[in-house]
Amino acid sequence: MASHFEAIGIGVTSQHEFGERVVSLISAGTARQISAKTSEHIWTDPSGARLVAQVRNGEIEFLLPSLAGTTPAIPVRDVRLVDDETAMLDLLDDVDRQLICPVAVELEDRAVLAHHGGRLESGSLVLAALAEDVTVHADAEAYFASQDDDKPKFGADHFIPSGTFALAEPSPDWTPSAHALFAGEVIDVETPVNTVTGTAFHRIRVRTIAAIELEVAIAATDLEQPPARGNVVSGTFFLTGRLGLQPTDPAENPPKRRRWFRR
Repeated sequence: MASHFEAIGIGVTSQHEFGERVVSLISAGTARQISAKTSEHIWTDPSGARLVAQVRNGEIEFLLPSLAGTTPAIPVRDVRLVDDETAMLDLLDDVDRQLICPVAVELEDRAVLAHHGGRLESGSLVLAALAEDVTVHADAEAYFASQDDDKPKFGADHFIPSGTFALAEPSPDWTPSAHALFAGEVIDVETPVNTVTGTAFHRIRVRTIAAIELEVAIAATDLEQPPARGNVVSGTFFLTGRLGLQPTDPAENPPKRRRWFRR
């Protein structure tokens, strides 16, 4: 199983190489000041690969590999941070705003959310995912037939926010994680190349429950050939997204460019 970084074409062979590359990329990214001591740095490759870093007093305290999703935004409500990295929120149906399911997501704009109290009553989320374990089926019928007859079967457009479910006896410090099990039809496919590393990865658009569309990045080492339109993909995924939040008054906190960061 490839790492979240490998899913977007950032594969490294050592911890030193990883640190040097990350610092280089986020230093070249777009910066915006969140507070007097905290800034956010976003690097986006033409392939859609993205890194988001939260920097405080020159030190990286949050780093998120993500995919610059371009799917329609999904209405959400009751957004709240549950730890230093993860947010819980309710996904809503786009037609009548009814609850689809609660879900845990790692937000690209979590720094702004945290700075303004860590909660948001409602908003719109562009959802994306990094594949951790993925299987391709020819179509919905093939997916259904692949399931064990002795167990409950799932539809070809299911979405289970597995990271929100605690173990039978969770530890006192347990919090949700940004993971989901889902299946959906592939409606668009491309295999872009990360321009920094020269590594290709698969970028697909998937339609799942309630006609939700999200983009998924898959490491080419996990899936040699990309899925085709009309296929069904299923598996385990790490969820990221952005709410489009902006600092309250950017004029009061102009971006500060930094050439390096301490880790």
